[in-house]
Amino acid sequence: MQTIQQIVNDKVQSMIEDGSIKSVIETGVQKAIEYAISEQFGSYGSVTKSLNEAVKTGLMINTRDLPFETYNQQMLVAVKGKLGAMFQGAASEKFMAEIEKTLAPAPAQISVKDLVETIVKIWREDEFDIENLDYFAAVELKEATYRHGGPTLYMWKNKDSNPKPDLRLYINDGSIRINHAHQYNPTCFDEHEAFIFKLYAAGTKITGLEEFNPDECDLELKEDID
Repeated sequence: MQTIQQIVNDKVQSMIEDGSIKSVIETGVQKAIEYAISEQFGSYGSVTKSLNEAVKTGLMINTRDLPFETYNQQMLVAVKGKLGAMFQGAASEKFMAEIEKTLAPAPAQISVKDLVETIVKIWREDEFDIENLDYFAAVELKEATYRHGGPTLYMWKNKDSNPKPDLRLYINDGSIRINHAHQYNPTCFDEHEAFIFKLYAAGTKITGLEEFNPDECDLELKEDID
C-alpha cells in the first residue's frame, strides 16, 4: 500500500510531466503580482500616499494670502450686473454710488491723518447718531507697548459722556491688527468698522505715524448752532 508521501510525490511528478504545475505556478505568480500592484494603489499603498502628498502640496492654499480687495472688486461687478437693471434714473445712480462706495478697493496705503478724518467724516454724516456726537471727535495715538508691539489709535464720538473709545485700532509694522479684543462682525458692520476691516483685509499700510498730531486733523462732528 502506498504511503501518503508516495501519493503526493507521484502527483507532483505527474503534474510536472504534464505541465499543469507550471501553469498553476504561473497563474499564482501573476495573481500575486497583480495583488501587489493593486495594493500600492490602494488607500494605504505607497503610490497612493505619494500621489496624495503631491496633490496636497500642489493645491495648498494659504488663506492669509487671499486677495480680499480683489474679491470686493469682483463682488462690485457682480452686484452691479445683477441689480443694475432693477433701477432707473436718479434711484439707480444713488444705489450704484452706495454700492461702489461700500465695495470700492482699499488703497495700498493711507496716512493716519486721512484715516482719522475719514472716520470722522463717516460719523459726521451718520444722521441716526447725531445725538451721541460731541462737537469734535477726540483722538489719541499712544506709543507702542510690549504687549501689542505697535501704536494704538483711540477715537471717541463723545469722550466726556462715554470714556470707552468708539474705535481702538492696533497697528503693527504699519498695518492694522485685528484680534479677539475687537467686536468686528462682518455681517453687521457699522460703516466705520467696514472701512477699517477693508483696510485690514487689503493689508493697507498706515503711514505718518511718527509725526501724527491730532490737532492738525479736521475733527468736527457737528456745528455749534448756539
